[in-house]
This record gives sequence, structure tokens and C-alpha cells, in this order.
Amino acid sequence: MEFSEQLYIGPSIRHRKERILNRMEQGKMVVSLYCIARAANQIDLYDIYSYHELRQDYYKKHPVKIVGLAGSREEAIGIAAYMIRKTI
Repeated sequence: MEFSEQLYIGPSIRHRKERILNRMEQGKMVVSLYCIARAANQIDLYDIYSYHELRQDYYKKHPVKIVGLAGSREEAIGIAAYMIRKTI
């Protein structure tokens, strides 16, 4: 798992950003965390994953680049929409 230099953090988890990043780097579980990553295909812009999904063996062999973190799926969708609007 790689992190973008410009990482978007949702407001619900902003206060615990450092702790979340430390736990992710150590490979420990983080409850209620969704990751926004660059899309794995050429059609989409972003993919949204549960952090629990990214801890599976497949993603250890095929890492994704994380560009945003959110405390819920809905918040992740809002952050992805913001990032899309920002690039237009």
C-alpha cells in the first residue's frame, strides 16, 4: 500500500489521522476506514475500498496507491466527488 503525497482526509477521522496512518503502516486493523485509491482500470478515476479488504493477500502482492481516507463509505464518495470537481 502506497500513500499519495497529497492525501485527502475525511472530517470524521481528521483528528486521529496520525494514529490511523501509523496503524496502517504497521499492518494493524483500523475499524471503519475506507480508502480512496487511483482506479485499477483505464475507465474509472477512483476506486473505494474498505481497509479490511486492502489487508488481504492479493493487495499485498498488488499494492494500490491511496489518495484519500474516510470514516464511512458515504464520506469516501463525497471526498472522491470533491477530488473530481477539483480537477475539472
